[in-house]
Amino acid sequence: MTVREILGVVARRWYTSVFAVALAVLLTFLMLQDGGIYTTRTVVDFRWPGAARLDPLNGFADESVIAFAGLVAHKVNTGREPDRYATDEAPLYGAGRREGEFVEVSFVGSQFATNYPDAAIEVHVIGRERASVEERQQALVDDVLQTSIQLQEEEGAVASHLITQEVRPLSAQIDYIAPSWVGKISAFGAMAAAGVIAGVGLALLWEKSAIHLHRRSRRRGRVGAHETR
Repeated sequence: MTVREILGVVARRWYTSVFAVALAVLLTFLMLQDGGIYTTRTVVDFRWPGAARLDPLNGFADESVIAFAGLVAHKVNTGREPDRYATDEAPLYGAGRREGEFVEVSFVGSQFATNYPDAAIEVHVIGRERASVEERQQALVDDVLQTSIQLQEEEGAVASHLITQEVRPLSAQIDYIAPSWVGKISAFGAMAAAGVIAGVGLALLWEKSAIHLHRRSRRRGRVGAHETR
């Protein structure tokens, strides 16, 4: 079928394109009305007992301290490994989630090649309401801190020998994520284009079905006329 023939079909079945575009715009409008979300990515650092943050030998990059951070995260997650995305920078809302939380050791790479260069645990929380996100954030951070102390005390470590743990400054802030006007316009444009493509496909399918039904009806008419004779 040539471009001219396709345009002719679309012109005859114009209502299919109107329906597809209207549906796409309506769905986009409803999704954008869904509103934004609150998100936080709180980081808890682990260092050698009594070591300062700026001390070059504070143990932050030491394999044994990193392994301990992994044990804490594993314990907090009750033995369940969190889902990993294509990059360590992928937020939960970027994966299409609107409610969720998980705890993991800070890593670089992806789910295919993961590296743990630092002794840090990240607490991810997203949600519709700020109060709920803040409450869950605090509960998970407290769980990380208490689990760290508990695991060391179970091994007989005294208070002065406990690994230092500290919430990284500014990481505890809660951000509100919502689409910008540019994003909204882009979304409408993309969905309208998708609607046009879907409308063209629907018009061609409709035309093909109409032709098929017409030919079938003509065949039946011929058979009926032949039997009458």
